[in-house]
Amino acid sequence: MHILAIETTGRLGSAALLNGSGKLLGLETATGPLSHLRELIPLSGRLLDSAGLEKRQLTHIAVSAGPGSFTGVRIGVATARALCQSLALPAVAVPTLTAFLQKPQALSLPADTVACAIINARRGQVYGVVDGYMPPCACMLTDVLEIAREQIFPHGKKLFFFGDGIDAYAKQIDEALAGCGSYSFADETCRYQDAASVGKLALQMIARRQTVNYAQLEPDYMRQAEAEQKLAAGELPICKGPRQE
Repeated sequence: MHILAIETTGRLGSAALLNGSGKLLGLETATGPLSHLRELIPLSGRLLDSAGLEKRQLTHIAVSAGPGSFTGVRIGVATARALCQSLALPAVAVPTLTAFLQKPQALSLPADTVACAIINARRGQVYGVVDGYMPPCACMLTDVLEIAREQIFPHGKKLFFFGDGIDAYAKQIDEALAGCGSYSFADETCRYQDAASVGKLALQMIARRQTVNYAQLEPDYMRQAEAEQKLAAGELPICKGPRQE
């Protein structure tokens, strides 16, 4: 078994290659931010070349299906669908937030430390997950912080944050949690989404037979885009085009 994993939901896209035992055979990360469309296929090709594998030796394509950047999610899912269709391979639609929970094991976090991933959804909103306390969802940052204050810190546990929500909301988190308990932020080297975590979760999903064909592979945006929200609320004018005589 050889899995090609794709991650494009964040600022930096990446691709990873894993075998059936979970060994990471290679990880390639884009050289520039928001360059998913341009770099994703070349990254994947370099991975196969460096591992001495051909495309026909792949058995699954795994993709981080969202939530995250709307454009990034679309690029990743569309690329995975094309690869699965052309190579006749099954797809694994990996939940982006759940994939973050593969990181604590890799970092050997202490047993008393709870992992929390927050992806910036703007205007005080996040896509968040708190391991064992809150399932993946779209919520307010304040919801996550309330869980920390009321359910985690009172039991002597610590909180460890992942995700680009740190970049956007570190100051608010510091202000809200000051004196409440112990917490820390992941270093930038391991803070963000990565294809290796996607591949590791994909292996577990494959074992549970949670695969789909290319036509069934769909993005999970978890909420409407801002423009869609405004349109639904009647806050976005609709251009009807020139008047026809």
